[in-house]
Amino acid sequence: MLGIALTEAFRTLRGNVLHTLLSTLGIVIGVAALVGILALGDGIEQYAREQLANTTDLNTILVTPKTREEVDGMWMKREMPAMVTPLQIENLKAALPHPATLALQSDHRTYCQLAGDTTRRASMVSACLEAGTFEKAHLLHGRLWAFAEALRGDSVVVLNKPLAEKIEGEGQSEAVIGKKIQLWAGQYTIIGVVDQPKGKMPPRLYLPLPLLPADKLRETPPAMIVIVDQTENVPPVKKAVADWLERQPGGKNAFELITNDYRVEQLRRGILMFKSVMGLIVGIAILVGGIGIMNVLLMSVTERTREIGIRKAMGAKRKAIGLQFIAESLVISMLGCMAGLVVGLGFMAIATPLVRHFAQIEDFRAAFSLDSFLVIAGVAAIVGVFFGVFPALKAAKLSPVDAMRHE
Repeated sequence: MLGIALTEAFRTLRGNVLHTLLSTLGIVIGVAALVGILALGDGIEQYAREQLANTTDLNTILVTPKTREEVDGMWMKREMPAMVTPLQIENLKAALPHPATLALQSDHRTYCQLAGDTTRRASMVSACLEAGTFEKAHLLHGRLWAFAEALRGDSVVVLNKPLAEKIEGEGQSEAVIGKKIQLWAGQYTIIGVVDQPKGKMPPRLYLPLPLLPADKLRETPPAMIVIVDQTENVPPVKKAVADWLERQPGGKNAFELITNDYRVEQLRRGILMFKSVMGLIVGIAILVGGIGIMNVLLMSVTERTREIGIRKAMGAKRKAIGLQFIAESLVISMLGCMAGLVVGLGFMAIATPLVRHFAQIEDFRAAFSLDSFLVIAGVAAIVGVFFGVFPALKAAKLSPVDAMRHE
């Protein structure tokens, strides 16, 4: 019966093209607005997440070994703090529910100086598991150390730009490449200089973690840094890390997990509020389109009253009459959905460069996913059925005798 109703709906609508175009106009505008808002909204959300990930630590989980414990109301230094090894890092990475970057890092404050120089300079020393995990820094001069060099125990280090310029002078950071630097009881070859793209950093020296002296390693055990791919994935990854720590020697109590959970929740609520407001605005446009469909169908019922009466007199049931008008409403809505999708995508192609120009955001891009398309199709189907019910009921309740006498 539904197939017959849809076939009749297409035949009826094809017989009056102008009528069909006018009835779909409202839903076309509504769906086009929905496509544009969803695409631009998703693009804004994606851009905001990228900026937050690049400029904040919202998607970072810090796992630090506890170096002190409370005994009989007094804080005592732990003789053997728990440590995370590179092998454990690999095991944890395989157990995480979402992609993440894992690193080990131990920070220290100490003096350093060039070999043969008498000038000592204070600096931060970051002992890292491998190169490439420096805090949002990019290579400026030279190179980074390879993981194989760290495993062999090669005495190589990388300086950041502020420390290199303190040694060689303003604008002369490249001159430190190849020189020896005295650190603790050893000498290390400077092989690279990194720069911080944003923000001011103190003078810092990056050292492969295996080169860290044993006493320094015991003094400050390396912390594990987990950088999650997306901010909303932080809570499940944090839970997985906590469960993994519970199974390690010393248990979860031997470590401290640090995240900005409240900031993650603020971000989630902000994005939800944004989508809710956009949804309400779009809902008004869809509502206008649905009312337009209902109005046109009510006019169609009036125009086809005599036809309805004849069909009822020939044995057509109320259910068949009502189903035909619902089918027509659904067809109008779906045709408007497809046309609105095309118009919305065209609007998106025009609006995206304008947003880039006026907002001066070169890397902004609109996003349109399969989920958005399914949402639009579902909304169009619901609107078609909902606003076709009243005209269908009105047509189904017509008396055959009165309908056939209608002029």
